[in-house]
Amino acid sequence: MSVTILDVAREAGVSKSTVSLVINNSERVKLETQYKVRQAIEKLGYTPNLAARELTTSRTHTLGLIFLTSNMYQSPYAFSSICETLLYDTSNGIYSGLNNTEYTLLVERFSVMEGSDAIPELIKSGRLEGVFLIGGLFNNHFIEVLQKQELPVVIIGRQHEGFDSISVDAEKVGYLGAKYLFQNGHKEIAFINGPITSSNSQKKLSGIQRAISEFNMDPSSVRIIHTNYSGKGGYTALHSLWEEGVRPDAVFGASDGITSGAMRFLYEKGVRIPDDISVLGYEDSLLAEYASPALTVIDAHKEQMGKEACSVLINRINKPRAKVVSLNMEPSLVVRDSVRVR
Repeated sequence: MSVTILDVAREAGVSKSTVSLVINNSERVKLETQYKVRQAIEKLGYTPNLAARELTTSRTHTLGLIFLTSNMYQSPYAFSSICETLLYDTSNGIYSGLNNTEYTLLVERFSVMEGSDAIPELIKSGRLEGVFLIGGLFNNHFIEVLQKQELPVVIIGRQHEGFDSISVDAEKVGYLGAKYLFQNGHKEIAFINGPITSSNSQKKLSGIQRAISEFNMDPSSVRIIHTNYSGKGGYTALHSLWEEGVRPDAVFGASDGITSGAMRFLYEKGVRIPDDISVLGYEDSLLAEYASPALTVIDAHKEQMGKEACSVLINRINKPRAKVVSLNMEPSLVVRDSVRVR
């Protein structure tokens, strides 16, 4: 026999209506009482009837996770695709952040088309109370269309005026990466960056320039090439430098996908990592630890980004007029085996 809300009320020594208020995150219940009710829910293993609650409260407690991709019809595992490690790692943090809440999560991959008014099917369904928007592949027109839906949104991965956002300090990413390579004696670095139109790409360049200035390095000591975030992008970028006769002593990739592509190119050329050349990545995903050698990276702390995004979105749902949050998280260095002292 399944546990009912009345069973929870008896266990906690409160009324059925009080249990209902706690389940629906009402601020009208004292913290001490909320604690007793949640203890009873956990002890009895009570699961609310979501369908019934939707009918009585007009709330769905359903959130959407929209992952913005360059091509939703292309395999996310193809060498020419943008590797979806951001979705995987960030969503793990979101699931963790939603644990012990009443919210469920639905996921959709979506490509923003230039000039189109199309929006994700999940948003059109009208069932969502809020949306996590993951990735920076959107334009101002898409945001304008999204704003008309009057739906709470948290952007993960970049900032946008007027929206709650959780991102990584991209300027610090470039700075930490260049600084670490300079400190280890590298003087000829190839930085394979993301698209030149990306604000995060520009911020990474600013960080690299800060490190160049701090270490009194010649600006030409860092060769910069822009590409997309796929493995093929990293491969072809480094290939083009090789064709020019450029032989860097270190490669710094702006994503794990880019860096993996560059490592494949070096393997095909018989160039040993880190004996002949050091390689540094940014992101820290499954690809980094599975690489051979294991990849030294600037960590984006993606799971933590997901957890923080949960707190921000739920707060926005409960307090629509709260101040806009723009959280810029600190990246950090993870040392493994792909960088050596020169």
